Amino acid sequence: MLRYLLLLACLLLLRMVAIAQPVNRAVDDDADKVYRVKPLRELGAAAIGLGVTIYSFQKINGKDDFDALALDRDDVPGYDRWIFPENTNRVSRASGASDIGFYTGIGLPFALFLDPDIRQDWFDITTMYFNAQAANGVLYAATPLGPSVVDRARPSAYYPEAFEDGTAPGKDLNAFFSGHVSTTATGTFFAAKVLSDYHPDWSGGQRALLYGAASIPPLYVAVQRVRALRHFPTDTVVGFGLGAAVGILTPHIHKRWQEKHRSSLGLSASFSGEAGGVGLGLVF
Repeated sequence: MLRYLLLLACLLLLRMVAIAQPVNRAVDDDADKVYRVKPLRELGAAAIGLGVTIYSFQKINGKDDFDALALDRDDVPGYDRWIFPENTNRVSRASGASDIGFYTGIGLPFALFLDPDIRQDWFDITTMYFNAQAANGVLYAATPLGPSVVDRARPSAYYPEAFEDGTAPGKDLNAFFSGHVSTTATGTFFAAKVLSDYHPDWSGGQRALLYGAASIPPLYVAVQRVRALRHFPTDTVVGFGLGAAVGILTPHIHKRWQEKHRSSLGLSASFSGEAGGVGLGLVF
């Protein structure tokens, strides 16, 4: 059922891209662009963010092994404790299913280029998206919000019989928060926000449908990550919220910047009798 919902969400988003009508905006007119983007500067920032994320992952994955036998399920809050299954046969399948949703969410923004208006700004949109995912990566790997600081055992660690001598690998302390969910949400909500910004004529109902569809892939990933015993529900809730915020705010900040820093160059001419004049005006 969840798999069909994921497929339906992707098809719905693609359908909304396909039916979007062009607004006949001039390609080379910066004043009419939806977003104000400085590609070289922002790609440099994204590269730095990626480097910080990769470096921080070494610390995250280098945690010391720990004694899974010392873990007690009764120490897990009740709102998270209910997810422990008696039968773990579906864990591997759920993990693979979560990866499908994960990669779908990452790739979905590139479907925006089916829209001719967005396609003509492909470099700016791609730059923004790289920045969004870089920001998401830094939030996960290099801030106090993520596993570089927070040690929380994954649900799978509460099955010590799965480990030799009951010793779990240090990477199983990386439950909080869910990077899979946050990365997926960053992708789908980024796509929804960009599509919405390029079509301000859409009704509230259409936007609600758009963002509802954007919610389904990260929710699908969240459910599968819980089923795979990689995260508790609260890990996925936080990941969903942070990823959605990054996906929406990255285009929104660029949009607000463009609205407040519009510039235009105008050329005018006037004639009175035998006299004529030409004026050149720059408006910020």
